Amino acid sequence: MAESLRRQGATGSRLIGWLGWAGLDALGRLALLTGSTVVFSRLLGAHEFGVSALVLAIVAAASLFVGAPFEEALTRQRGLRRRHLRAALGVSWVAAIVLIAASGLAGRWLATVFGEPEIALLLPVTMVSIVFSAHSDIMTALARRLKRFNDVAYATLMGHVIGICLALGLAFAGFGIWALIGQRVLVVLARAILLQRALGYLILPLWSPADLRGLGRFAGLSFLSRLTENLGYLAFNAIVQVIYGTQVLGHVNMAMRLIEPIRGAILATGHNLAFSYFARSPDRHRLRERARDVVAKAALVTVPAFVGLAVVAPDLIPMMAGPGWEPAIALAICLSLASALAVPSALVYTAFSAAGRPEHSLASLVLGLISSVIILVVCAPLGPISVGLSRLAGDGLRALCAVVLPAAHLGWTRLARLDALAHAWLLSALMGLVTILLAAPAAAASHVLSLAIAVLLGVAVYALLLVAFARSRLAEMARLAGIPVPGFLERT
Repeated sequence: MAESLRRQGATGSRLIGWLGWAGLDALGRLALLTGSTVVFSRLLGAHEFGVSALVLAIVAAASLFVGAPFEEALTRQRGLRRRHLRAALGVSWVAAIVLIAASGLAGRWLATVFGEPEIALLLPVTMVSIVFSAHSDIMTALARRLKRFNDVAYATLMGHVIGICLALGLAFAGFGIWALIGQRVLVVLARAILLQRALGYLILPLWSPADLRGLGRFAGLSFLSRLTENLGYLAFNAIVQVIYGTQVLGHVNMAMRLIEPIRGAILATGHNLAFSYFARSPDRHRLRERARDVVAKAALVTVPAFVGLAVVAPDLIPMMAGPGWEPAIALAICLSLASALAVPSALVYTAFSAAGRPEHSLASLVLGLISSVIILVVCAPLGPISVGLSRLAGDGLRALCAVVLPAAHLGWTRLARLDALAHAWLLSALMGLVTILLAAPAAAASHVLSLAIAVLLGVAVYALLLVAFARSRLAEMARLAGIPVPGFLERT
């Protein structure tokens, strides 16, 4: 018994350490990206943000053909050897060279189609970053196998520090849109170098496709899932540009710069930690119990953060971007609420993937993409708000699929999945409504005062709601974090 408790304590300590670094990484990236956006928004206009958003969406989609198809599969691969990593990197670099060459032609064509001549050079230059993102993905897979999550967090955070500082230097030097583009290239390059150095394993490319055959079905479905997700962003940006023009796309990009750093950090960190935790489950029953527990607790933490962002967006956007960016407010509210639905649901798909069913995530992404495009086009007469509504529709449908898709392989009923998510959604919605009502008198005051009041009210209201309606889960989270649990939380 004593040995069992000692092991549980050691596991808990490691988990707290991982979560601590993950939290520092997420908060650090949020501060850095928000700070850079504040500076860029005052040096550049909506047009530059719009063009860069289009280019970066294309590069993000292309990056999935290098490295990304192998990350999940290598993490799950039995008997992983260095040659598997080298073969994955070799195939990725060959694909990267082809894509970089193709982007030269594609850049000129897109420059003509969209009437933006800068794209002709911006696209191939930015596409060079996929060489480094491929290396980073392979090294991330190795780090996950070695449970070196702290190294991943460190490399990611410091990569952002280096890349963003250099990009800001370019902005102040007058390089304009190249500073926005350079931020991605420099961050990806710095992260790859730092992660390679932290892990201490030199992985060189090797052309050996035969060593990748064992990755098979899982690699293909994992790749299609991530490709669909990024193609959704690409289609989203392209259709917005066609319907509304570069100026509106710039406002959309500003709204996404408020939400996506938080969403991306939580999704990446949550998936990396949860996937490894779920994959070590000895049987189906244990995996189901772990998934239900993790999803419920994560939802109680993440959902109120995004609902809170929706509440404070009317104050945060003007403070962050300055005058002239008001159209981004409604879009930021929609993106925040969409993330409140999608982010906790993503852990359900992580559990499905750990159980060998990545097709569930793929199906939900395809349905979400189709619904987003339909809403975006059908609601176009409503104006730019259709962009926010389309994201709400896509992420909402994906959350619905997380609940209703069959999960007989886990024995995880639809009602149990809804129960794991619904508490957070309901309590966070109530928190948002109460905060808006109580903070309304301060809305006419300064944005800083209004923001401060809304944040304090939101935290206080949500804490009271957790004590009233989720006391046992609050106590469990406190114990997990090593915080002494007050006596009133122990009582049912």
